Amino acid sequence: MAAAPEIDRIAVTTVVDNSVDSLRIDEKVARRFNHARARKMPTLRAEHGLAHWVELTRGAETARIAFDWGLTDASYLHNLHELGLDPGSLDALALSHGHQDHWGGLPGFLRALRARMRPALPFYAGQDHFLPRYNERQGDRVYIGRLDRDELRRQDLDVRVVEQPAVIAGAALLSGEVRETAPFEVIPPSLKVERDGAVVPDTFIGEQTLIANVRGRGLVVVTSCSHRGIVGICRHAMRVSGVSRVHAVIGGFHLSGLAGERIEQVVDAFREMAVEHIVPQHCTGMEAMVALHRHFPAEVVVSSVGSTFTFGG
Repeated sequence: MAAAPEIDRIAVTTVVDNSVDSLRIDEKVARRFNHARARKMPTLRAEHGLAHWVELTRGAETARIAFDWGLTDASYLHNLHELGLDPGSLDALALSHGHQDHWGGLPGFLRALRARMRPALPFYAGQDHFLPRYNERQGDRVYIGRLDRDELRRQDLDVRVVEQPAVIAGAALLSGEVRETAPFEVIPPSLKVERDGAVVPDTFIGEQTLIANVRGRGLVVVTSCSHRGIVGICRHAMRVSGVSRVHAVIGGFHLSGLAGERIEQVVDAFREMAVEHIVPQHCTGMEAMVALHRHFPAEVVVSSVGSTFTFGG
């Protein structure tokens, strides 16, 4: 068990996601980057990817973490500038897993803006984040990229591999490896990784989730693709933090293309955990988003690029 620092508030801004809707109004925990806020017609870009900008506040102090960078630097850098986010204020960088739609924008981000950030900036990753990845269906294998660890070091990043839960930026818990998963949350066999010269099924054992402990509310679980299973990830968050309540879940739940039974099992688990706010993003899939909204009309908040979701006072 790792002590999760108690904070007053967490604000998660969606820098990259699969969809953008400039007409959405503020609702529930969501503050939208709409025409009134931008003072113009917003030009935010959506793409198949996910990137979070996380701000964690405790008293007078705020820590900032960039968590994933979407698929391309063109979209990430454009949206970062449009939203007025300052890379010089970052306290840490963290990568959820080794798929290119989560780290693809990182190399260009560093080339363009590394000089504005503090030296030896911590970069948190899992043990398998730097391996070649593939998608294979019916014998057709497609290479989907590999993040270069040496390039990160050349950019003066302090690369830290996380296996056990770890406090980062003094304000959040990084999950570490999720060893116990829900039996029904099976990783699609099409996802492969290259280890020791052999292409094998990907376990995503290094996948990282950001966990915030909000005073008086419970845990806010900020996930990415949830390859290890969103239910198992939430249960892991409670187990390692010692906090028995999940206040909110935001991120990709990786239910796209999966059978309705799997979606209903996630619905049942969210109901059992009494999750108060659910923000499905990226790879959750339209069918799952519709099902979640049907079962949790008061809890679900629609995602859109540029939205800031705030939990806590």
